[in-house]
Amino acid sequence: MEKDCHSRRMADKKLSPDEIAANRHTLRFLKSWLKVKGLKQRDLAEHLDMSEPSISKWLNGKAPMTMSQFARVAELLGAKPEDLLFSPEDAEKSERFKAVSELANELDDEAFAAWILAGRAMRKK
Repeated sequence: MEKDCHSRRMADKKLSPDEIAANRHTLRFLKSWLKVKGLKQRDLAEHLDMSEPSISKWLNGKAPMTMSQFARVAELLGAKPEDLLFSPEDAEKSERFKAVSELANELDDEAFAAWILAGRAMRKK
């Protein structure tokens, strides 16, 4: 019983404006993904065994989504979790982002700094 009270308190925690903005930023393309896949918030709620108000809180940034929930949403939408960080029209960007991330992790500090400088010099103006 105590666990249920604790879970409820955590779910009802008042978030700061910065936390809300960060949550909204992370999920800013979720509505677009739902639209492209022909799903509504109600469909998402049913598939995740959640309430529509909970889904609405996610989309409005008023409740954080866990990593496991994020992965389940991606699976439902037929996407990889990293795809949801981009608009559905820009899904190929997630592959580019992943390749860049892998490369960046493999470089030592000096090589990384040189790579960043080269990238900045090659930017389209």
